[in-house]
Amino acid sequence: MFNGRFDHAIDDKGRVSIPARFREVLQAEGHDRLYITNHIMERERCLALYPPREWEALVSRIRDKARFDRNVQLFQTFYIGGAHEVEADRQGRILIPPKLREFARLDREATFSAQIDHFQLWDRAALGRVLQSAEQLMEDPEFVGKLNI
Repeated sequence: MFNGRFDHAIDDKGRVSIPARFREVLQAEGHDRLYITNHIMERERCLALYPPREWEALVSRIRDKARFDRNVQLFQTFYIGGAHEVEADRQGRILIPPKLREFARLDREATFSAQIDHFQLWDRAALGRVLQSAEQLMEDPEFVGKLNI
């Protein structure tokens, strides 16, 4: 399970270090690579990073959907079609493909954010806007009640 939020810098070559806590989870499960793809939340762009087992589970669920459903096709084109498999180097860094860096508007300042079974990589300012929106929702007791947690 992934948890936490960690600020990291992206170097001039487009490499970023996976947070140590995230690397520990990946190594415990025997993963040395990730699947990275486009993601949008609250109208803000980021990247979603999945360990192979979680990526395969997601792909399996998509395979069970109606192949010719327009929404499924659009999702596959955006999410699956935009995915890249990346390996972590000996220093625990991954190279973020240029098209994905461009999509998520990633420059130097980035933040990893956990999502239990995968994690996201955000431009810090964009994540700040999403967190501000989330904070406002969390103040609404009706919203929290609807979560059924």
